[in-house]
Amino acid sequence: MTSEPNDRSGSDDEGDPDDDLTPETESLPADERVDDSTWSSFVDNITWHTSPAPDIPPDEVREALDDEEWIAPEPEPIGWRTTSPSLVLGLIGALGGAFALFIIAIFLRPVPGWLLLVTIAVTVGSAVVLFTHLPQRRDPFSDGREV
Repeated sequence: MTSEPNDRSGSDDEGDPDDDLTPETESLPADERVDDSTWSSFVDNITWHTSPAPDIPPDEVREALDDEEWIAPEPEPIGWRTTSPSLVLGLIGALGGAFALFIIAIFLRPVPGWLLLVTIAVTVGSAVVLFTHLPQRRDPFSDGREV
């Protein structure tokens, strides 16, 4: 008689894998284990920050939700016309300088040394300007997405 691979009714020599998960086989030594009261106090102090506080008090939320005359405010303009001019110039300089270095390296041989130095200086200077526009702070409870 042949037995199927998943048949557990065979011999008793094969131990059940769940039998190995007994408290006697815990990997932590007794002096490093955390008792239940300490663990409960630790878990009770965890708070979840799922969203920031609302702009209106809680008792006015229902009134605001029931208001049928509410119209969304006009969104602020976004795009390159509303950003800092130094950010736009830094982006143009960094991308344009890198493109110019690529064109110089491929098509313009031999190239004057001063042109090469000016192009490298513009590219590096523009990259530094872009790095100065990076955010200075980060919300510790943020997942990184911002609009």
